[in-house]
Amino acid sequence: MNFKMLWKALLILILFLLFTSFWGFYISIKPPKIVSDITPKDLGLDYEKVSFVTSDGIKLIGWWLPNKNPTAKTLILLHGYPADKGNILPALSFLAEKYNLLLFDFRYLGESGGKYSTAGAKETEDLQAAINFLKSRGISEVGVWGFSMSGAVALMTAPETPEIKAIVSESSYAGLDLMTLELYRIPILKYPLAYLTGFWTKIILGIDLKNISPAQSAKNLKIPVLLIHSKNDEVIPFRHAKLLQKALKDNLRAEFWFEENLMHGQFGEEYQKRIEDFFGRNL
Repeated sequence: MNFKMLWKALLILILFLLFTSFWGFYISIKPPKIVSDITPKDLGLDYEKVSFVTSDGIKLIGWWLPNKNPTAKTLILLHGYPADKGNILPALSFLAEKYNLLLFDFRYLGESGGKYSTAGAKETEDLQAAINFLKSRGISEVGVWGFSMSGAVALMTAPETPEIKAIVSESSYAGLDLMTLELYRIPILKYPLAYLTGFWTKIILGIDLKNISPAQSAKNLKIPVLLIHSKNDEVIPFRHAKLLQKALKDNLRAEFWFEENLMHGQFGEEYQKRIEDFFGRNL
């Protein structure tokens, strides 16, 4: 191969890396929007459609499901990426029997405002806004259930949020920078592609992916945490759960439930019982 052909091949590779990494960045912050048709009314649950605004001015849309018991505790239920609040409602509606529930759509997703998603980086502000909304209604203590991206959001928000008293974090990632490798999964090339995706994120959004770390945040948690993950998770590999488990090693109130053969988003046979038991003991 002569030098001209070599330089041409190198140029093609560089252009491929730049284009592919930018496209990966773009589709990550602007995934297809999902707005579920289901509402709590379809499940026979009374609810109020509510809204609140984040510290950076984004209007979020949610559902408030009050329990008939005036002394009932409150749970915030957080959907995954890139879903919406209706996506998780059917599987978690059993919690309405004992708790007040608040569900909302993260920025850009579902019915909420916002120009883009940050896959967890700024969604901590969304959870803070939800907690401020509940405080305006006289509720100062909550439990949080989060799946996938939102499991990470719960872990990252809790250290600076004393209102959060217990967390169920299911299928969470350990670091957003590590998730860029899962975005591509192309042998060898995934490393430069992941680096360049981080570069676009920092240049365009001002977000350093290395700083978006549920594992680092978890080291500072002393509240009860139930970490759930499947060893067969095809979206967020089990190694993320092991990193989070290591981060929680000094938390005497942390619990771990690792399933063997479930896919991302699947629930085990004992799921309802485990969740009810955890929040029942810790709220």
